[in-house]
Amino acid sequence: MDDSLTPPKNARLETVSVLTAWQDGTLSYADAIAKLNDFKARAVAANRLEDQAYAELRHGVIEGYRGNYAPSIEHFERARDLFFQAGSRPQVLTCNINIGETYRLKGNFSRARQYFRLGYEVAVEQGNRDMQVLARTNEAQMLLSQGHTDQAETMLLECYALSEEPFSVQYAEQTEEMARRAWLDQRIDIIQALTQIYLVSDQIEQAWRFAREAYAVAKQIDAPLAQGFASRAIAQTLTLLGNAGDTGLSADPDVHFLQAIQHFKDINAEGEIARTLFMQGRSLARRSRNTMAARKLHQAVAIFSKLGMVDDAAKAAEEQLKLL
Repeated sequence: MDDSLTPPKNARLETVSVLTAWQDGTLSYADAIAKLNDFKARAVAANRLEDQAYAELRHGVIEGYRGNYAPSIEHFERARDLFFQAGSRPQVLTCNINIGETYRLKGNFSRARQYFRLGYEVAVEQGNRDMQVLARTNEAQMLLSQGHTDQAETMLLECYALSEEPFSVQYAEQTEEMARRAWLDQRIDIIQALTQIYLVSDQIEQAWRFAREAYAVAKQIDAPLAQGFASRAIAQTLTLLGNAGDTGLSADPDVHFLQAIQHFKDINAEGEIARTLFMQGRSLARRSRNTMAARKLHQAVAIFSKLGMVDDAAKAAEEQLKLL
């Protein structure tokens, strides 16, 4: 037996700690991947399929946030196959939902829908509430991208209600802090998606409520990714609201857009940087700052195109045309 390798039941703990350190900005991308690859090599040598799978899964998540969608899907697919061979059905489900989310980010909604629907059905069969919420949240964001606002809102409000339930430790090797972090990460995804819903439907007070809640949750998480999402939601809402009231926040949307971009740059989340530039471009255009808006949109289109984010690239290009 190779005692230098973490036992299988602790593989989730060790690999998620690498992912969390990268998300928090305390571990660089290069170091995070080096740690995962080292863990993976030792797992291969010891023929521990589940350990290999956890390393592939975390690698896929990191590549997805960086906008490297094709490699992300490859890592998720390898992880899924390894989990299947190891007989870990709940983790097969996790991989399939992640694959669906990556297709959503690429703009391939038909493929994404297949994975989300399958994931939700299996999660219901397994009685896995967290995966049900994840599948529904991701599908709702896809529906929002397609303009199906009412359907998306219904799904997200269901997920929001479920996410209000207290977090619980789900696995024997999971610490209470890890369980709390997973719960907060899931909750901020739902909240920032609801902010987008109410911005699209011109329910600005509701959007402001959820944007401020996202900001409060992000402070609890204290990680660049969550803070980036929250700052971006605040910036978008202030564009329409015009003032920050007695919150102590700057009323200038660009202050918050720049904060969001910096947070995403801290972990090289290139896809989210591009989305933030796109949203800032639209905000600037709304404030009649067309020259700067065109510049931001041009930057967004370039990154979207490089990353193969076809739906986002098309939408950003359409916004550019409006400024001509």
